[in-house]
Amino acid sequence: MATLSEARLKQLYDQAMKLQAAKRHEEALACYEQMIAANPRIAEVHFQVARIFTEAGKPARALPHLQAAAALRPAEPAIWRLWAAAVALTAEPEVEASFLAALKASTLPPALKLRLQDRFTPGHAYLPVLPPALRAEVRKVVPLMKAGRFTEAELLASSLLSRHPRCAAAANLLATAQARQGKIDAAVANYNKAAALDPEDGEPLNNLGQVLMEAGRLPEATEAFRGATIAAPCMVPALANLAMAMQRSGKIAAALPFALRAARLEPKDPVPLITLANLHTLLRDPEAAAAVLRRALVLAPARADAQALMGQALSRLGDDEAAMQHYDRALDLQPDLPLAISGKASLLQTLGRFDEAEGWFRRAFALDPANGEHYSTFLVSHKVKPGDPILDEMIARFEDPKTTDANRISFGFGIAKALEDLKDYDRVFPYLRAANDLTRKAHPYDIELRRKRVSALLQSLESRDWPGAPVPGASDFAPIFVTGMPRSGTTLVEQIIASHSTVTGAGEVNILADLAAKLLFPGREALAMADLPPEAIAGLGEDYLAALRQRHPEAARITDKSIQSYMYIGLIKLAMPNARIVVVRRDPRDNLLSIYKNKFTDGTHLYSNNLRDLGEYYRSFHEVIEFWRARTPDWFHEVQYEELVANPEAETRKLIAACGLDWEEACLNSHQNTRKVDTLSVFQVRQPISKSSLNAWQRYESHLGEMFEALGDLLPEDTHATV
Repeated sequence: MATLSEARLKQLYDQAMKLQAAKRHEEALACYEQMIAANPRIAEVHFQVARIFTEAGKPARALPHLQAAAALRPAEPAIWRLWAAAVALTAEPEVEASFLAALKASTLPPALKLRLQDRFTPGHAYLPVLPPALRAEVRKVVPLMKAGRFTEAELLASSLLSRHPRCAAAANLLATAQARQGKIDAAVANYNKAAALDPEDGEPLNNLGQVLMEAGRLPEATEAFRGATIAAPCMVPALANLAMAMQRSGKIAAALPFALRAARLEPKDPVPLITLANLHTLLRDPEAAAAVLRRALVLAPARADAQALMGQALSRLGDDEAAMQHYDRALDLQPDLPLAISGKASLLQTLGRFDEAEGWFRRAFALDPANGEHYSTFLVSHKVKPGDPILDEMIARFEDPKTTDANRISFGFGIAKALEDLKDYDRVFPYLRAANDLTRKAHPYDIELRRKRVSALLQSLESRDWPGAPVPGASDFAPIFVTGMPRSGTTLVEQIIASHSTVTGAGEVNILADLAAKLLFPGREALAMADLPPEAIAGLGEDYLAALRQRHPEAARITDKSIQSYMYIGLIKLAMPNARIVVVRRDPRDNLLSIYKNKFTDGTHLYSNNLRDLGEYYRSFHEVIEFWRARTPDWFHEVQYEELVANPEAETRKLIAACGLDWEEACLNSHQNTRKVDTLSVFQVRQPISKSSLNAWQRYESHLGEMFEALGDLLPEDTHATV
């Protein structure tokens, strides 16, 4: 342990506090960490570290410091209040139980213990302390509000507040009356006043958040809902609103605990259930979304939004007929619901019914013109022609200062696609870079995490002798895995295979990689592959078969186009020796540019928004493929996209043979296959194979220097770039 003098500790503390006040949190934490390393028994240091993490939205990292601070100064109320705030912001039952047990055993004054305990008591209603006469005056405002007489309510509440300037309830009512009249700035000021007058009442902050969210001031709204949740961790509307605000900010996974808590606290309230289901949908967990929505629809079958969300979930589960029924039911209930209109449009699009889809998309534009997602999704299957007003509409929205970052991202990608359709290539990249930079801002990513993950995986796999002995009890299930980098041609290859009469295309199932990752990475460190018991490997195949049979119980052969499957080629073949694996490769310049040009589901493919990271990610992909090529070259078949489009029949025949299938002419006409395609290639795979996408990188060569540098020796020899 490093030793520091008292004078040096004081100097570090003063320096850290100044840095903290200036919001230079990383530097402040570095100072505090030095102090903790020298002397871990300074309660104030732990407290300040916890403050930084709590304010930064990382309450879990604050908890150990708060426990340490409370152990050192058990009677300090500020520590326990901050601890309660951090617990509220984790929204985790186990964390809450641990805190309440510590609170019960503490030596805090009984009144403070009771107040903190009451915060976490479901059903406990906070009642401000008011003299009876003042309470009676406050109650006079409420009937006016309920009757919609907001001007009178404002006058009465304003008079009341002028006579009792420290009455938080009067300030809250005044703000609400002003908000109902559209006096947003006045309402915000009075909600803030109410919250400052009574910090233990979460209602003013929840009301404030709603006003701010309706005004499009999302970051401020999120902070208000955070404050309401700290003051009242069991206030279901605040929890649901916080989850919704975080979702709209793109923080989908972080929003989930708050929606889960709200749904646990009010299991018979459909609103938190619908919020929770929406998050499950956005996190690509349609099974969980559908389960929650079944509960919500029992409680509120006439909720159009719940019907539309069920349509989304069932569509992603492959039950398209039932999905369409739910969309139509939603539209019967609420004909102008954008969620149902855009959902039906997207479903029609994935089914290849592009003309029908266009009409629904354009309805969505008219009803919800500020929503960029409608535009970017539509343009996946729509080629913009000269004179189409959609380009000017998107540019106007992109440049509008009121447009949120999330929508500006969608508009940016849409504009770039439209300009490329019009062959106006010189204007494409500024919009493309802006959209990607905004996405990176919303979803920070460190490529070093990918390097470490791949390194750990390869170290684990290296521990086994390959190919090694067969695994007893391995499944005889024989799926066909199509894998590779996104935008490399995997959808086209799956479409070709699924055009065979004996094959069902399952699309991006995203099950195998999750099962394999849990097997090899049960904790933070990877297990050695050599230490995996044979029954665990065989179990992987059985679990995968069970999951696939739920979705496609009658299918003889299934394709699974899950991108990450290439990571686990050896594990797949051990668990399912009859499986076939197809790896699709594409010129990295075209492949990575195509990734950069496309908008993926929020929170996925986070490496895709930075050109240098794209090059580094491709290097890791190449490293994994080379690992398997050196050890199990006969366990997978490679398709080079450029060769496939140049010689479709010859390469398709090789592909079908590699899949263990008899030749069928239908595989040469895969664009006529009417199966559902739920990827960014939904339009391309329904067109005859062409060479139009080859060498697209050359149009943007001057912008791709960072990507070329990162690719280094993996650049094809014909590159024009100077690196």
